[in-house]
Amino acid sequence: MTRNQATRVKDVDDSGQRTGAESDVGTSDAAKSRRALPEAWEGKRFRLTVIASALILAAGIGFGVGRAMGLGDIVILSAIPKPWTCAPWLATTADPATECAFIEDDNGTGQDNQSNILDATGGGMVHILSGGSSVGVGLVLTESGKVLTTYQPSTRAASLEAEYVLSRATFKAKVIGVDPAAGLALLQLEGGSATVPFATVAVGNSATIVQSAEASSVRSYHVPGQIYDTAVGTTGRERTLTFDVGTLTTLDTTVSVGRTSRSGLMASVMQSAQDSAIGGPLVNLNGRVIGITIGGSGSGRDVIAYAIPINTALAVATQIDNGHS
Repeated sequence: MTRNQATRVKDVDDSGQRTGAESDVGTSDAAKSRRALPEAWEGKRFRLTVIASALILAAGIGFGVGRAMGLGDIVILSAIPKPWTCAPWLATTADPATECAFIEDDNGTGQDNQSNILDATGGGMVHILSGGSSVGVGLVLTESGKVLTTYQPSTRAASLEAEYVLSRATFKAKVIGVDPAAGLALLQLEGGSATVPFATVAVGNSATIVQSAEASSVRSYHVPGQIYDTAVGTTGRERTLTFDVGTLTTLDTTVSVGRTSRSGLMASVMQSAQDSAIGGPLVNLNGRVIGITIGGSGSGRDVIAYAIPINTALAVATQIDNGHS
């Protein structure tokens, strides 16, 4: 699970979209290690039009729901979140939100996975706009409106906006800072309410993926222990999300993106190649973000997707934020 492999992936330009491949991988070791997906997922590419869900998530002027503290006081959190911590892998807590395990109900694994993604992450995804055109995908990390994205604008970029994928609420954005080596930028949304927090994604913990998978195999009948993940994407300014389900095969791989070598990436075998997933979140069965997809290689049923672990991404976001505070 921690095997290191070197390969070359399709490049990602400043728009966050995949460009021509220098050298695609055919049948890699990761592809050979493919494990069977749950029957409900096999051979399917989920594309979800989430009008009903968008209406639910669009509360609070379309971008969030106030979080009351004390006697009606509203506290807007502005610090970059830490990786999610949960109860031990055989949790016995009464609150499912504190458990590592994915717990399947009567709807089945596939439906539960989709519902979890909408509840935990879909509402915090935004289209990054420059001059009104989509240039990438962003993840709102904080209630104060800090957005992490693979799109790397100049520090003085003007005419930047962020449009929530589901609610379509749009806000001006300014650049907090960029880390070219990490391929990430941090933006700040503007024009929000002082008493209503921005809707955010729910972050997971890329360091506890294996333990969470073990917990899920114990708690849910149809999850036999593989580390399932889903690349969530969106295209242009569409009010839709794409779900590409796969299995995590490597926690620490090295790839070449253009002329740059990137190490410490997660690799997953996915069902299909989707440009829409570039810049979007890689989530676990609970819908929490465990990585940010940056590229992929292969074709057909031998597609390998590469992602920055969320723990790494959060550390980069914190450094950017601290350096410009």
